[in-house]
Amino acid sequence: MESKPYIGITGPATVDEVTVVGNLFREAGYSNQSIHVPMIGILVSHKTLERQPTKNRRYPNYQLVPELLREASQFGIPMIHYNSRENDTLADQLGIILADSKDFCQGIQLNIVWPDLKKMKAVKRFFPSVKFVVQLSHSAMNNSTPSEIARRVREYEETANYTLIDPSGGKGREFDIEHSIAVYEALRNQVPQTTIGFAGGFTGANVEQRVLTLKQRLETEDFCIDAEGGLRDKITDEYGDDLLNLDKVKDYLRKATKGLK
Repeated sequence: MESKPYIGITGPATVDEVTVVGNLFREAGYSNQSIHVPMIGILVSHKTLERQPTKNRRYPNYQLVPELLREASQFGIPMIHYNSRENDTLADQLGIILADSKDFCQGIQLNIVWPDLKKMKAVKRFFPSVKFVVQLSHSAMNNSTPSEIARRVREYEETANYTLIDPSGGKGREFDIEHSIAVYEALRNQVPQTTIGFAGGFTGANVEQRVLTLKQRLETEDFCIDAEGGLRDKITDEYGDDLLNLDKVKDYLRKATKGLK
């Protein structure tokens, strides 16, 4: 179930932000026809799905989500990044999102530690074209060897298209490149169908060198990268009390492109 690698920007919360991010992708030479396709990630939680208020500026009002996805679909892969602690009803939650999105949502990244595979399969039966991303957060990988992590991911190989090595979880933390490479190699060995990505503190200042290192060590550029927290300006130190900096997005895309060429 291999899919094209993407370069991702996660966290636009308004239509204007999505439009500018999409145009910055185009200026940098990315489209559905490029080797790496653009991915614009829209954050949704069970809380926002239930129309509850949140102070986290990265999460749009849920009523705007279909419009954000529609706008993102003009530029590449419109993807929901979803987190929820109500896992018993996960299939119902995802079904609501996909029904509301009017076919514009092409992928869902599950920011959930080892999400219920049965629930994912149930969603796939009704929405077979949706692409799932399994996020390997710090909690998912903690106290496990790369081989143990890969064996667990293998359980999802018929349902998920992507695996994202993401110990940062959108908080801008640096990722351990040696450990991430070890997990990548275990995944490539045990789950060859999955398309693998990396996230964790990517910025314009570090992405070029990181991508070059990954290309050299992995001997391929067939991997995804995704940036979120490193492209924002803090208002306070509270998580999510920050704003997307479009100049940082432009610099990140320019430097990522240099590294990927």
